Amino acid sequence: MRVEDGVISSLHEEGPSLEGTVEDLGGAYILPAFNDCHCHVLPTGLDLHSLSLDSCKTAQDVLDAVRDRLPNVEGWLLAVHYDQNKWDGGAHITRDQLDAISESVPILLKHTNGHASVVNTAALQAASITESTEDPTGGTFVRDVSGRMNGLLLEKAHEKVFTKIPEPSLDEMVDLILRASEAMAAYGITAASDMMTGQFHLLKELEAYRIASEKSRIRYTLWLQWGTVLGPRGFKENQIQEIVQRMDPRRCSIGGLKIFSDGAIGSATAAIYGRFETDPDDGRTESGKLIYSPERLTDMVVQATRRNYPVAVHAIGDRAVDRTLDAFEASGQAFRHRIEHAMILSDAQITRIGLDKCLVTMQPEFLSALGHAYKKQLGDRAPLLKRARSVWDKGIPLAFSSDRPIVSGDPWLGILAASDRPKGFDPSENLTRAEAINAYTHRAAIAGRDGQWLGCLREGFVADFCTYHEDPLTAKKPKVKKTYFGGES
Repeated sequence: MRVEDGVISSLHEEGPSLEGTVEDLGGAYILPAFNDCHCHVLPTGLDLHSLSLDSCKTAQDVLDAVRDRLPNVEGWLLAVHYDQNKWDGGAHITRDQLDAISESVPILLKHTNGHASVVNTAALQAASITESTEDPTGGTFVRDVSGRMNGLLLEKAHEKVFTKIPEPSLDEMVDLILRASEAMAAYGITAASDMMTGQFHLLKELEAYRIASEKSRIRYTLWLQWGTVLGPRGFKENQIQEIVQRMDPRRCSIGGLKIFSDGAIGSATAAIYGRFETDPDDGRTESGKLIYSPERLTDMVVQATRRNYPVAVHAIGDRAVDRTLDAFEASGQAFRHRIEHAMILSDAQITRIGLDKCLVTMQPEFLSALGHAYKKQLGDRAPLLKRARSVWDKGIPLAFSSDRPIVSGDPWLGILAASDRPKGFDPSENLTRAEAINAYTHRAAIAGRDGQWLGCLREGFVADFCTYHEDPLTAKKPKVKKTYFGGES
């Protein structure tokens, strides 16, 4: 394999002529490097600085960990990977329990799915939330039987408080992006799509990614929050383009716009038909939350399409998938857009997606990392989550990713979960290992709009690849030996 200026210039079955610098890989196996086409890079860096609740198995474990962290905190105490589904009963920690730890330091426990949190009174006060504050559209300040807020925040209510955490400086953002990128590169990842750029300050984040891209061994594709571009307080196109024009497009670029249509399964906020197992048995035929009305979601997708932006829509529940497909079809260009997650799909929906020719991204590592929550919330519907085989066989462009920092983000954990689904999940939806690898390499590049030059070992593609001691198609637990970025290790 001859590499010139970071690009594969030729491939030879007998081996290239030995001109220039030659590196003998000693019989190692080679695969394209991985592309995490749906993740959150800056938030991953933030999580690496926050209190991790990963090891907490009970509510008391969480409270003890928070109490132990308190003396070392300046400003907010942010804890991540909170998951009430891990303990018996699944009852959330309350505002009063956190107030008993501190009445002055704002405390926020961010749910592992990123769609909910539990906070203390100081955090509510910091966000100017009072008992008379109404629920935002697409969110809930959960209240106890007396009508008092109990500290649990769902969807847009969570965002109203989470966004009040002081944002990092530009230099801090760059450092956080680079720290997250180092962790990703260790897994053999050389390209990543940040799926919610603009959660702090869009222009500052764009500049931070531009600076980081000049130092990093990760190629960034940025999907901007819809509201930061097309919303009433969005930034002007010339402000965005002034930064984009200074980016090396093969190191950092804009992919499109991101919209959330529903929540998550673990917090029972995904928009589904029927009810969650943790819902009261009150005869409801729908559950979860649609973040926007169907009419508003359609208008957002149509506006983006008219401005020539592809759209990636977070749609986990089957009800959210239907509303998303309605919006894509109304745009007249469904093939340009992406459904993110698509965890609950009927046969009819899979057929419809195939006819629309839109892209789908899934995160198979969720099955092994969050399966306990899915089984608790969905019962006998859980085995058919993430129907990768059915989607693949319909010819739908399917790509894999991690959604880090929700999970560890090791692509091999996702590949193995997709090709040998964990116990309790229908094995008829398995892909072959080769198919799963393709979904995490070239198909992921296609989803990021870079499939013409990234994700394959072909002439004209960038020389991003990984080496392995053992055959990665058959090894029980493949491990990356070395990662090459533009042909350099």
